[in-house]
Amino acid sequence: MRKKTMLITGVAAAAVVLGGATVAVAASTLANDDQPLSGTELQQASDAALAKAGGGTVLKAETDDGAYEVDVQRPDGTRVEVEVDRSFQVATLEGQDDDDSSLPALSAADRDQAANAALARVGQGTVSEVERENEGGTAYEVEVRLPDGSQVEVQVGADFQVLGQDAPEFDDD
Repeated sequence: MRKKTMLITGVAAAAVVLGGATVAVAASTLANDDQPLSGTELQQASDAALAKAGGGTVLKAETDDGAYEVDVQRPDGTRVEVEVDRSFQVATLEGQDDDDSSLPALSAADRDQAANAALARVGQGTVSEVERENEGGTAYEVEVRLPDGSQVEVQVGADFQVLGQDAPEFDDD
């Protein structure tokens, strides 16, 4: 019986040691996130982020989930967060830029062409909104209200060709 107790105690002690080592490895991996960048990493990540953001000032640059996160204040005062991968290619740009306010103003002619393309695709309804867009090749996003009250968003390219159409949805407002 004494041998069995010693064996169980030994196995339990080994499990605690191994468990502690696993936690230590996981903690050291997490400790690498949110670390400020410096040197060449800082310079290259900053250069990539500033090029994507259209200039400005780097406010913060740090590691984040195996990539770099760079916060930029643009010359117009807006702030954006730019994610740069480990090869210094921009992966995403988020922040106050999400409303596409940095895109050129929408002309009446562009609005009409985008609206007409969307209506031709949907086949019925009225255009309630046309916005500039800059995501996935989409240049314009057109919202069409259908006779049943639902809405359809239509993505239109810069050449006014329809790229896609979302399923009809009822507005929760």
